Amino acid sequence: MIARARRWLEGLGGEPTVILCGSSALLIVSHYQGSTGYMNELLGGRIGDHPARPALGYFWWFGSSIVIYGLMPLVLSVATRGSFHRKYGLGLGDWKAGLAITGVFLGLMLPLTFWASRWASFQGQYPLAGNAAYLLQLGGGKTEFSLKLFLLYELGYFLYFLAWEFLFRGWMLNGLLPAYGRAGAILAQMAPFAVMHLGKAELEALGSIVAGIALGLLALRTRSCWYGGLIHGVVAVWMDVLSAWPVLMKGGP
Repeated sequence: MIARARRWLEGLGGEPTVILCGSSALLIVSHYQGSTGYMNELLGGRIGDHPARPALGYFWWFGSSIVIYGLMPLVLSVATRGSFHRKYGLGLGDWKAGLAITGVFLGLMLPLTFWASRWASFQGQYPLAGNAAYLLQLGGGKTEFSLKLFLLYELGYFLYFLAWEFLFRGWMLNGLLPAYGRAGAILAQMAPFAVMHLGKAELEALGSIVAGIALGLLALRTRSCWYGGLIHGVVAVWMDVLSAWPVLMKGGP
């Protein structure tokens, strides 16, 4: 009986299992304990009448994501004696190629997202926090535009994408590379990455399949996850700026 069970379980151990099961668990934990709503459940009335209270849940989301996506994979790898293959893409790698390719990507993506931001399906989706990303609640129904709040919000949003890229194109991609090879590792990290885009505009969600593969190739070419993080973060912040541009120019709604 034991011998038969061992045969059934053969090949299920090692770092690939830690990474695939671990990343799945981390994404689930993030969905629940890292959500914007969880902070309200956790703190409840302690938030009080803080003028930035509608945005605080998003700061919780950004901060918890940095821990869950950026720190916890390293904790799991240290605890399970992971391979740290190619240092999980944490170095700068081939920085000359990385910066050049990043420039090409952004040169294509920024005009494309500018064009896409005019579509009805994208309007009203960004910033994700809505006007809470730049409006302080003063009480009595009064609001005040805050550039500082908007900049802090976008900084947190940008750092969120760096952690996001490390999970998929750093830890998963490089950790699975020795066992699965280039194609297998790229596809293995692309699938959950695409699924995490459910709820976005359909074109954006479908585009995440192509983006997941392209960012995986970029990470392998440069031996670093940071260039993908830079691309992802800059495009995301750019979309927020485009959406909030009328308000930013007027200094208020």
